[in-house]
Amino acid sequence: MGKATQDLRKEHEAILYVLQILEKMTEPDSRDTESLLHYYGEVVYFLRIFADKCHHGKEENHLFKELVNKGVPNEGGPVGVMLQEHAQGREYIAQMSQSLDEKNIEGFNNAAALYRDLLRRHIDKENNVLFMMADKVIDEQEQNLMFEQFEQHEENVVGHGVHEKLHAMIDTWAEVFAVE
Repeated sequence: MGKATQDLRKEHEAILYVLQILEKMTEPDSRDTESLLHYYGEVVYFLRIFADKCHHGKEENHLFKELVNKGVPNEGGPVGVMLQEHAQGREYIAQMSQSLDEKNIEGFNNAAALYRDLLRRHIDKENNVLFMMADKVIDEQEQNLMFEQFEQHEENVVGHGVHEKLHAMIDTWAEVFAVE
């Protein structure tokens, strides 16, 4: 396993954990709408910044381009499927955001469930198919260079200290919604 794909797998673990928390957040309970909307807003922020801008940005701007350069098909191939799923995920995040603006808990929960299910399947495909391909066609030196590009991407696109803030949010949600 190369350093770049290892980094992406580690981020997948964090995203899957947030999806587990999100599932718990959207279960019916006695919390008031305002507190739910606050947490939902934080989750949308996390998904936009960490899952999409940071993680999907690394994949789209670096890994996928390199896979295509190495002969892995885009159109009608695994890279194209992943790109379509990223776009679908963005649509679900937009639906969640719009539901928040409208204070529509049911709409948020529906879009969140669609997003959660999409991303779980998506991550499974990347971990068990695409990243295995990447480890075969992108050598260790190229993976190390790509990992450095990932670090630059994180700093330039996400910003200094944002990762730590996002992980602190995850810890808070896990505590509030009793997820281990």
